[in-house]
Amino acid sequence: MVASPIQAQASSDVNKSNANANVRIMKNQDGSYTEFRRSSDERVIERRTYGDRAGGSGDRVLRMSVIYRKDVYGKLRSGRVHDGSGKVLYRVVYGYRKSDGKLAAEDMFDARVKRTKAFQNPQTKKWEEKEVPVRRLYHRYDAQGRPSKPIVFCAPAGKTAEKLFGKDKGSYEGADPWANDHRTINPNARPTQ
Repeated sequence: MVASPIQAQASSDVNKSNANANVRIMKNQDGSYTEFRRSSDERVIERRTYGDRAGGSGDRVLRMSVIYRKDVYGKLRSGRVHDGSGKVLYRVVYGYRKSDGKLAAEDMFDARVKRTKAFQNPQTKKWEEKEVPVRRLYHRYDAQGRPSKPIVFCAPAGKTAEKLFGKDKGSYEGADPWANDHRTINPNARPTQ
């Protein structure tokens, strides 16, 4: 009988210390602050970035927040990126390898506009629409299983290569590199014999 109130009090003290450990604040190099919060079951993590107000009055305003969700095994599964007013900008989906469970890919989708691409399904031979990510990260690992730098693909929306780089621009700058027009890269070079 006497032990149960002491155990209840000890467990409430542990909960108080865990509640304090669920928030971290970090100062960034540009003067902004980032606040990390996690739920008591550690399955929801929220990151908020605060910056100074534009007028310089000394108070801070929310610039951006990201909410990450984990599965029961502690692996990230999804995320949502919000602007300062709380509007959802992007959705993030995480994928893992079946062989060893390591992170394989991160796909970031635009939450404001659904960007799709048409493809033909090989089984049904029908054309279908599939959502295309704005940014895709492929995570790589070396032979010892250590992570290497990821490969990042960004798809700028609404522009063709001609609009981005110009009509005559490219890796060859619109000229035939094998043409015999007697131009040299080095103007001081002697002709070959």
